[in-house]
Amino acid sequence: MKEYFPRIVGNEALRRTLGQELGCGRFSHAYILGGVRGSGKHTLAREIAMAASCERRGEDGVPLPCGECRSCRKIRDGLSPDVMLVSREPDKATLGVEVIREMRSTVAVVPNDLEVKFYVIEDAHTMTPAAQNALLLTLEEPPPFVCFLLLAEDTDALLETVRSRAPIHRMRPIAHAPLSRYLQREPVGAALAKDAPEEFAELLLLSRGWIGEARLLLDAQKREPLLQRRRFAARMAELLCEGSRSALLEALLERGGDRNREALLADLAMLSEALRDLLLLSRTEEAPLIFYTDREAAADLSARFTTARLLAILTRLEEAKESLLNNANVRLTVTLLASRLLA
Repeated sequence: MKEYFPRIVGNEALRRTLGQELGCGRFSHAYILGGVRGSGKHTLAREIAMAASCERRGEDGVPLPCGECRSCRKIRDGLSPDVMLVSREPDKATLGVEVIREMRSTVAVVPNDLEVKFYVIEDAHTMTPAAQNALLLTLEEPPPFVCFLLLAEDTDALLETVRSRAPIHRMRPIAHAPLSRYLQREPVGAALAKDAPEEFAELLLLSRGWIGEARLLLDAQKREPLLQRRRFAARMAELLCEGSRSALLEALLERGGDRNREALLADLAMLSEALRDLLLLSRTEEAPLIFYTDREAAADLSARFTTARLLAILTRLEEAKESLLNNANVRLTVTLLASRLLA
């Protein structure tokens, strides 16, 4: 059986569907690739261009794309003039109509050395309605040698008329096992897994299964703030179990009293994830965990709470987060939260 997109981790169904289309030369003139930042949309876009241009795509026993032919190498190395990035203007929050009009002015130009030229539209979800309508004019009657790859974090932000003219493929989170194997291909990942296995397991959880985020977190400086947030959430869960009001208030004030609103909201969200794990474990031992790496220890902690107690705490946390979103005083919110959590 032919292997499709061997450099894409996980996403087996997507790889198979796209691979069969591209291998037979029946690919669409446009694709919408959806997924959160760091989910691998850019990598997939590059691999699609490679697969559609691969000089060995018809050979049996050769993966698609092969990654070795001249076309694959040029695209992989960013050297092909026929694979073009379309991006927002610097310091702009949206992708405006001027950018799309400039792109459209080059669409009719034939490719330089590939059969098809590709326009990779980054942050397509930020396109203004005017920009999307300008793009629509080309999507309706594109030249036969052009393919558009729209990368969008939120595909629903695209006009229905745009979505109706391009199949949508969404990137999926990667399971821990294949993600772990992928990260350990890199020396820093292999070293972390060997020397600090608990921290490596935490990295996998923090990444939420998104490969780009996982690779960023291999950087210790980027990982450390999130690990500190996890330590805070774990300590808070233990203090809530112990029921010490003074210790709880001290911990909250030490961590959150002088922090900015966004940081405190992130801390409380992490604590909610820890408590969500405990709540699910109170219902079933097989619950999928998003915070705890030690299932047995988490189950022991969960057994020290009642379900009603966990639900009440989660309600108080949501109330505190809502207050912060409504610009309540940070220190006052932290103080009130400490009193309400143990009420």
